[in-house]
Amino acid sequence: MRHAQSRALHTYWQTLRLGSAAPQREDIAPQDISELLGHVFILRRIDPAHHVFRLAGTQLCDLYQREFRDQNFLSLWRGHDAVHVQAVLESSLSGASPASMVARASSMDMHQLPVEISVFPLRGPEGVVDRILGLFQPLDDTEPFRGRPVVRTTLREIRPPAVPGHLLPVSRRHTGDMQLHIANDH
Repeated sequence: MRHAQSRALHTYWQTLRLGSAAPQREDIAPQDISELLGHVFILRRIDPAHHVFRLAGTQLCDLYQREFRDQNFLSLWRGHDAVHVQAVLESSLSGASPASMVARASSMDMHQLPVEISVFPLRGPEGVVDRILGLFQPLDDTEPFRGRPVVRTTLREIRPPAVPGHLLPVSRRHTGDMQLHIANDH
């Protein structure tokens, strides 16, 4: 995770785990992460193809100039990007392990903004890991987007979840324009 706020949310998530695979959704206290709330989102997994926004921070909504509640997070992505993002979300939930992605948000007039998207699995009310606490963190100034909604989000880099219980070195492999970081198990 590149951005200090992404690392801060990761530390917060780790402290809430208390030895379990993932913290409960109800353990998230908005006052504990108040400086991050504008960029925070929470998703609920309905099925592999539907990770629905339950909450989306005001800065995320302002960038896209729309509300996200009850919309599918995967609808922000096209083609192969949607497939890769779905795989990251599913593997993060199944392994109860954080992951991150770097994307490029683009406006209709081609203003571009790099963003880091960090995802942290959560347990819902039934105790099942079926929620995502996420952070949509711009890596550059958002001022050029004032009055220009993001109309396309393009995946640039994936940092998939680590294998639970293992600390693995990371190798880099370039796939066209996107960079993929893969954990080695040797």
